[in-house]
Amino acid sequence: MSAAALMNVAPTGSPRLLAAVHALDGSDPDEREPALDRLEAALGRDFADRLVASLADARVDPDH
Repeated sequence: MSAAALMNVAPTGSPRLLAAVHALDGSDPDEREPALDRLEAALGRDFADRLVASLADARVDPDH
């Protein structure tokens, strides 16, 4: 099952979903670089920073 499909099945931030994703991944989250650092390495710092800023501005407010 893809991550997108999992997000449709379980609520965002579900501890159970997070545990399932980590179990499938097989990695230790304490040993990984932060996501922003990985994005910067893959996409370049400027693009990654603009992408994260854009996503933060466009995030959905669950109360509205």
